[in-house]
Amino acid sequence: LDSLTQLNIETLSNEEKRELLKQIRDEIDSIDDSLAEILNYRATKYDILSTLKLELDLNNYSPKREKEIIERIGKSNKTNLSSKDLMQIFERIIDVSRAIQKKVRNRN
Repeated sequence: LDSLTQLNIETLSNEEKRELLKQIRDEIDSIDDSLAEILNYRATKYDILSTLKLELDLNNYSPKREKEIIERIGKSNKTNLSSKDLMQIFERIIDVSRAIQKKVRNRN
């Protein structure tokens, strides 16, 4: 699939194009499932992270740490996504992380 070019696609029959479309959608579904699994695994770390921050009298919000994450992700980007797009995705992940940590902290 990765080696297909626009020219290769144009030579396919409509039936082959539909099959290829199905294959690509199936692959994207599998990737989405993996992303959800990874994000859920990441979220399992928030409870202990929040507890440790509380014990160490640290704030949930750490702009320096968040900036480090965003910059690291932006620098390591080697995809079709722009660095800006990838950084925005991670900013949202961090926002959700902070919100979950706040809930955990409020329980304690």
